Amino acid sequence: MTRNEVCVFIEEIGILPSVRVATQELARFAAETVYSAGIPIAEITLTTPGALAVINDLANRFPAMAVGAGTVLDEESARKCVDAGPGF
Repeated sequence: MTRNEVCVFIEEIGILPSVRVATQELARFAAETVYSAGIPIAEITLTTPGALAVINDLANRFPAMAVGAGTVLDEESARKCVDAGPGF
């Protein structure tokens, strides 16, 4: 998705769930639950352990879901996020 497509998608959905939990497993569970409830978008904060692995996994398993990275505080983290494959 392009930046504009992501912005339009977020506006259409009208909600942007942010996942910030204590473990990788809980992050995956939360994002999958949101998706199965009909909300095809989630932001995984980098304060969550294993966030990049979760982002990569979700982006690959749920191509219709817009998966994003949150709490990106520096350039190195931003580069790692891009490599993980988030939509935003």
